[in-house]
Amino acid sequence: MAQKECPVFQFMTDYDLANAIKHVLAGTDVRCAVAFWGIGAESLLNKSGEARPRIICDVTLGGTSPNALRALGAPKNEDLRHIPSLHAKVYISDRGAIIGSANASRNGVGLDGPPSLTEAGVRLAPDSETFRHAESWFESQWGASTQVNDAALDLATQRFRPGRSLGGLPMRPGSLLDLIAADPDRFSDVSIVLAQSSSTQEERKQVRTAVQNANPRNIQEINSLPDNGMFIGWEAQELNRWHRTFIELWMPNQRLSVYGRQVVYICDAEGAVMSRSSWRSIRQVVGDELPSQAQIAASDGRIVRTLLDERGNRLYSSYELAAEIEQFRTRRRP
Repeated sequence: MAQKECPVFQFMTDYDLANAIKHVLAGTDVRCAVAFWGIGAESLLNKSGEARPRIICDVTLGGTSPNALRALGAPKNEDLRHIPSLHAKVYISDRGAIIGSANASRNGVGLDGPPSLTEAGVRLAPDSETFRHAESWFESQWGASTQVNDAALDLATQRFRPGRSLGGLPMRPGSLLDLIAADPDRFSDVSIVLAQSSSTQEERKQVRTAVQNANPRNIQEINSLPDNGMFIGWEAQELNRWHRTFIELWMPNQRLSVYGRQVVYICDAEGAVMSRSSWRSIRQVVGDELPSQAQIAASDGRIVRTLLDERGNRLYSSYELAAEIEQFRTRRRP
């Protein structure tokens, strides 16, 4: 039976479109004039030695992550370039071309699952005249583009506005919770602890002694860990879910404090975690485009206070917390 001929044009949407884009990007002679690139988008590209994809993006409109640019090789990659206010989404390789609405991101194409936004586009067969027009257009844009250098990275950092709107509501400047709700995948390797009650001095002493007895060679390190980095009285199932890197939202009264932390010891017998403070470790996991701790404290206190009043001390995954935040903001829609 003769193979069915690929149509010159093929209209595609959503999951089919995402798969078609991934198919094109797995080819050779990859060329992309795509406005926005999100964290992890480099995984879409063919990594074989001869592929050397050429990419044109935008760094002025706030949709391209500077961390994504670094992952793509900036500022040293001569084949990573930008044009101010580029808004096109054109993917080309020896396998054909896709022209549509989807950016190179989790929302637009989907990296480890289906895309979260409704997208549409057209696939062009590689032997069509329209495909050759797309190639010619790309080359003209390439000639007008500039390498993503240190200055472009700085501009991308200044302009970047991650995430999407939440149920039609705008994202609040400085809000960590809105970032989590907009893109929980980005925070999937981070636990978030909301806490309002403290342990007693006797409880902390008991935990420290138990950890010392279990790790007699590390007594000096154990003694150096601060009391305010202890989390005591948690069930075993919670300890088993606790990521090594976590964010603490501490609010014993009406004032929110924000900490980045790393787990150093877990004491099953006492249901406890001992940690050290490190906001830098949070940025290393989720990217540099986070608000400051002071900005988060100013923006998210009301929601954290409500969640604590309703739920008490609690460990959340990013997906669990995203669901809580969406519900909170939806029921308080003006």
